Order: sequence, then structure tokens, then C-alpha cells
Amino acid sequence: MVEIIIQYILILLLVIGLGYLVYLLKDNEVNIVDDYYGLNYVILGSLSEGESTAENVKQIIRTISQTVEYVETNYSCEDNKFKEEKAIKMAKNATNLLCFQGNIDDESIKYLVRLAVALSTSTNNTID
Repeated sequence: MVEIIIQYILILLLVIGLGYLVYLLKDNEVNIVDDYYGLNYVILGSLSEGESTAENVKQIIRTISQTVEYVETNYSCEDNKFKEEKAIKMAKNATNLLCFQGNIDDESIKYLVRLAVALSTSTNNTID
């Protein structure tokens, strides 16, 4: 009987904790849906405050995804390391063409390329 009461108390504390977490997120005006897994604040932190809008982030992610798709299609027989380096170079050039005031750093582009590769279909079956 005591074990059942303890379980109910723990469930109640869990629900209260999750409610408090939601309250804190709403209080700080953090919109989880528009954050794209933290890309706005962590990976794309090199952009200015006005440039890190949801529309610009979508545009950057689409550009890098199209670059990765192009590299996967045209260099499908190449080594994965070569394809990653080629995609990073092309993505850097493509994001520079978007004419943002701040440049996206190389590490951010590398992480976005790797994320796009992970979400795309594989063309080379060998794993490094």
C-alpha cells in the first residue's frame, strides 16, 4: 500500500515539474516549434539579431540541403570524406550569396551539412 502511494506521489511530482518547465519556457518567450532544434541560437549564432529570423533560417537550411543533394547526386561514387568537404565548400559559397551581414562560420556550416546528410537518402553504401 505504501509503495502505491509513493508511486502516485512521484507521478504527481513529475507532472508538476513538467508543468513548471513549460511555465518557464513560456515566461522566457521561447518558442520551441520555431527554434529548429536549437539552430537559431546555437549553430547560427554568428548571424546578427535581425537576420536570425525563422524565414532566414529556413532559407539557409534549404540552401544547404539543396547543396548536399547536388553533391550526393553528382558525386555518388566518391568517398564520403570527399563529398563532405565538397558540400561544405559549396554550402559556404551558397550561403555567401544570400547576402547576410554576418557570415555563417565554418563549424556551423559543417554541422548543418552533416545534419542534411543524415536526413537525406544514402547513395554510397560504404561506411567510414
